[in-house]
Amino acid sequence: MSVFTSMNDPMDQDKKDLMNENQELLSDMLDIAIQELEMIVEEMDICLLDNMNECRNYVSIFNCLKHQALKRK
Repeated sequence: MSVFTSMNDPMDQDKKDLMNENQELLSDMLDIAIQELEMIVEEMDICLLDNMNECRNYVSIFNCLKHQALKRK
């Protein structure tokens, strides 16, 4: 027996609705997340990579997250 999922998955619509309802907060949430990642990378001396390039500052971490998001689509 095969299981097929609908192209209009209700979870996708819930996600879109949540994003639209909280658009103003998303920028702040992303800013906080990137700042936290920046501190973790610095304090723990770990290596965050994006296409074999090390991500250590705000812009490079943002781009890393953006590239990962684009790969998921």
